[in-house]
Amino acid sequence: MSYQHLRLERSADRHIVTLTFNRPESRNAMTPAMGDEVVRAVEELRHDGDVRVVVLTGSGKSFSSGGDLSMLARDTGVATEGEAPSMEGSPREFYSRYLSLRSLPVPTIAAINGHAIGAGLCIALACDIRIAAEDAKMGMTFTRLGIHPGMGGTYLLTRLVGTARACELFFTGRIFDASEGERLGLLNRVVPRPQFQAAVDEMVQQIASAAPVAVRMVKRSIYRGSEHSLEDMIEFEGLSQAHTFSTADAREGVSAIIEKREPRFTGK
Repeated sequence: MSYQHLRLERSADRHIVTLTFNRPESRNAMTPAMGDEVVRAVEELRHDGDVRVVVLTGSGKSFSSGGDLSMLARDTGVATEGEAPSMEGSPREFYSRYLSLRSLPVPTIAAINGHAIGAGLCIALACDIRIAAEDAKMGMTFTRLGIHPGMGGTYLLTRLVGTARACELFFTGRIFDASEGERLGLLNRVVPRPQFQAAVDEMVQQIASAAPVAVRMVKRSIYRGSEHSLEDMIEFEGLSQAHTFSTADAREGVSAIIEKREPRFTGK
């Protein structure tokens, strides 16, 4: 498929996919058209058994500045003429386009290469793991615009940093740096700019080299656990573990340990 507002790139072995927001002239501001392409990309990747990890990042100097300002101006009545885009439906419909990333069965990594503001930060929180460049700035700036947060922000941020800290960040709408984001538990890693891409690549390779069937099932269990009891999850884990015992990857993993070599997983 061809994309205008995204770039979709695959590694040579097709195990690693990088999705790049590709509107650098607007600091990768989000529009319905870009969201439609995210949905298309997710559908393309969801059924691709070769894919083991997806990286989300931004082109240019920003990760994403959030909702397109001209779109927000039009939808709040500040601008009612001209060619400014609209959300083209309810806010829920707009955000659902981007949050379709949550439905991917493989791990997702937000490689926060630059500023992630408002909805741009929210979509990073929707990924499983977040790595940020040391000089990246972030903020839940919705209340500074006089609007309620969207993109699942109140759900995602609160579960990562706790109620009190989420309240502070949402109520004030202040900008904070990546180091603070790491201290709060919002980010997995913060890396100096010169080492940023190497750090992303290292984590991606670590995930892609693990047994893909097991990794997919672990992701399912982690998110299922937030909605079920410990006893339910022990049962679910037992069934999932029994399934992985029967795979060729499990036999390869045990054999590799015995033979003191790196495993070569095939996803079977």
